[in-house]
Amino acid sequence: MKKTFTIVALFAVLGTIATSCQKENEFDKTTIEVGQNTIYRVCYSIDGKIYQLTLIGDDAWHDFLNRMFALAEEGHTVTFNNENVTSQTVSAKDVVTYTTTNKDEALSWAERMGNDGYVVTIKYDKGTGVYTCIAEK
Repeated sequence: MKKTFTIVALFAVLGTIATSCQKENEFDKTTIEVGQNTIYRVCYSIDGKIYQLTLIGDDAWHDFLNRMFALAEEGHTVTFNNENVTSQTVSAKDVVTYTTTNKDEALSWAERMGNDGYVVTIKYDKGTGVYTCIAEK
C-alpha cells in the first residue's frame, strides 16, 4: 500500500511539473481592447534590467512613454516594446535610427515605432540635448 501511494504521489508531482514546463500558447499579437480601453503588454529594460508590465488604456501607455523619456534624461538607457504587436517572424534585422533635440518629436516617433512592432531604445545626451532613438525589428 505504501509503495503504491508513493508511486501515485510521484506521478502526480511529475505530472504537475511537466504541465508547468509546457510552452505557453502564443498570445494573440493583435491589440486587445477591453471596453473602450486598449491593453498594452510591455517588456522594457532600464540599463539592461528587464521588466514586464501590463498597461490599460492609452493614457497609461502615454504615461509609460513619458516615464521612459524621463529616465533617459536622467542618463539611463531605456528599451521597450509593445508585445501585442511584436512580430515573431525571423528575418534580416531592420534598424531605424532617429535623432532630434525636440522631445515631443522623439516621443511621437518612439510611440509610432513601438506601435509598429519595433523594439525601441532611447538615449539622451545631456551635453548636446540630443535624443537618439533606435528601433529594431
